[in-house]
Amino acid sequence: MEIDGTVDADESIVVNLNQTRLQRLCEHFRKRKLIWTIVLIILIVAIIVNPIVIVTMNKGKREKTSTIQITTVEIITATAAHITTEKIAAATAGKPEQITTTEKTTQIATEKTTQIATETTATEELIPLVIINEDTKWKQSATTVAGGNKRGDGLNQLKQPLGIYVDEDSESIYIADTDNNRIVRWKFGAKNGTIVAGGNGQGDNIDQLRSPTDIVLNKEKTSLIICDSYNKRVIRWSLQNSQSKEILISDISCWGLAIHNNGDLYISDYKKHQIRRLQQGDKEATIVVGYHGQGNQLNQLNEPMYIFVDKNHSIYVADCANNRVMKWMKNAFEGTLVAPGKASGESLNSLKEPIGVIVDHVGNIYVSNSYAFQIKRWSPGAKEGVPVVGEEKIESDGPTELSHPYDLSFDRQGNLYVLSYGTNRLQKFVIDVD
Repeated sequence: MEIDGTVDADESIVVNLNQTRLQRLCEHFRKRKLIWTIVLIILIVAIIVNPIVIVTMNKGKREKTSTIQITTVEIITATAAHITTEKIAAATAGKPEQITTTEKTTQIATEKTTQIATETTATEELIPLVIINEDTKWKQSATTVAGGNKRGDGLNQLKQPLGIYVDEDSESIYIADTDNNRIVRWKFGAKNGTIVAGGNGQGDNIDQLRSPTDIVLNKEKTSLIICDSYNKRVIRWSLQNSQSKEILISDISCWGLAIHNNGDLYISDYKKHQIRRLQQGDKEATIVVGYHGQGNQLNQLNEPMYIFVDKNHSIYVADCANNRVMKWMKNAFEGTLVAPGKASGESLNSLKEPIGVIVDHVGNIYVSNSYAFQIKRWSPGAKEGVPVVGEEKIESDGPTELSHPYDLSFDRQGNLYVLSYGTNRLQKFVIDVD
């Protein structure tokens, strides 16, 4: 039988169907292989990228947290550190749902940092870089930083100066050059001062001063506020526009000034035996100490001189004719005796006619008086004052001596400034950190 290579129609269909199915099956397996390959690649990429993302996120969070911490350290210095802790703790206390994630905790810290920064930006109490306490000492050999060229009216001289204001932001010291009827500004390290108010002879015109006894800068530090004592007024004198002047308070025998970080101005009236407060926006000053007239009771004053106001609105008064320093807490009905003294005597307890007063970060009180040649420190509750600078019973113009010291101030480094009325100069006692 002869056999040829032909195939019947039915057989051809079967063959073609088998080939088609095979091709479809191969294509199916190729697609599945491609899918698995893609999935595998994705898994590999995820395994590699995920740790990197986590590390990056953690790093970002650490950087964010670190930034917040640094901001807090820069803004909240030694005197306000405990306030920061208390306020952040108070913000989170009783609200556990706000501490469930790092992000929410960071948000709370950020909000509180911003709030505290606002509260501590401008302050009469200079933001300290060094904590001053009862153990702090100062080098006894002082440096003359203003005046010291005998008594006179030259720009390198002072004439019976009484009040000072240290402004480290502008690196300047403002001095009430009393008998020259002017306010002078001495830049740090300068040999001469610059007249910034008065200097137009003694008088009661708006551009004149008459025996100014104290000065401060306003909250914005754009204007001087001057105790123009013998003109019986408190006057604002712009540092930006010499023509801009304004009488803030009239008919007041002012002697000392202090300004709170919120802008409240405090003034001592030594003839009416009162302390007044002028709040921003007010037209008149209100009496905050001295409702009961002249006297020596705890609710009275007798010729108050310089004053100091702390962040809690407590007022420290050099109650001159009562030979004492008083502390009046905010809204108190009477004061507390914080530096007792005697009218005479040789003991350390003696405190005759105190004039200047400042307070450090832990409540120690530093007092000057015209009859002693030392600055004494009175710790809270102490019965005696301890000398910190100056020489006992020595009145001269040597580097360690003071003559009739009046106003006092600290700077942020803890250096002590003493205005020596008798030698017409401002002395700087450098803090001893050794």
